[in-house]
Amino acid sequence: MNAAKKKHKLRNRILIGLLIILLLAVGAIGFVLNRNLNKNALIASFETPQNQTVYLLGTVHKTHFNKFLGYSMKDITSAIANIKPDCVLIEAREAIYNEYGVVDGPVDMTVVYSYCLDNDIKVGMVDWWVVDNDFKSNSTNDKRDDKIFENINLKLNALPPQTTILVVCGSGHFYEQSERFIASGFARKTITSKSDIFISDKDGFTYPESLEDEWEKRAFFYAYTLPQIIASDPNLSDEIKGQFTDGNHDNFYNSQMVFCELFRDNKLYE
Repeated sequence: MNAAKKKHKLRNRILIGLLIILLLAVGAIGFVLNRNLNKNALIASFETPQNQTVYLLGTVHKTHFNKFLGYSMKDITSAIANIKPDCVLIEAREAIYNEYGVVDGPVDMTVVYSYCLDNDIKVGMVDWWVVDNDFKSNSTNDKRDDKIFENINLKLNALPPQTTILVVCGSGHFYEQSERFIASGFARKTITSKSDIFISDKDGFTYPESLEDEWEKRAFFYAYTLPQIIASDPNLSDEIKGQFTDGNHDNFYNSQMVFCELFRDNKLYE
């Protein structure tokens, strides 16, 4: 075999290898996107040992406002309407709500809370996190998900049999809680048509009436109240305090209040 043929054969092998790597990468990206962003992959149902039905719904926080995703706030409220839960549990901290009257979870949790408030659906809060010297923003860990599951279990134990509960949490927590449900004896139930859960019987869409007020409380809490709490904690390092106290708090508040424009105009997408 002459040098030209060897070079041609080597080039073809390299191209084939690169094509295989590309296909594997595309497949991996597709798997991750489907797992974390596809609404039909983020709904599950379980039966608890005390004969309750628990639906678990994963959400994607402010990414719901991206039209390309195909998973809107209307899908979330439609899921609540179709599941007809006796109680909804959301990713927010109950202690913060009890002390400050604030739903401190992401924007989709405030939408869910307000929808339930306006429709007389009982709401509980199950999130857990603290600001300490190991705090990392926009992250989670096993301890947090263990605490979330512990809080869910406490809420379930306070409810009677034959109750339907909807747990709404971020997509990352969705898989962590699913594992904990199964490990604790929850039986997975089949959902015949997951897409039907997100179908609305209404042509239009309106945000809950209470939403703007609830979101303003949340924006004010993170812009002004929480930084003051952190600044006065003698146990926290200056580095951790700086994450909350540095920067322009008015600008942050105004950036959060932009969501109210969407709420006011009943816009699903930015």
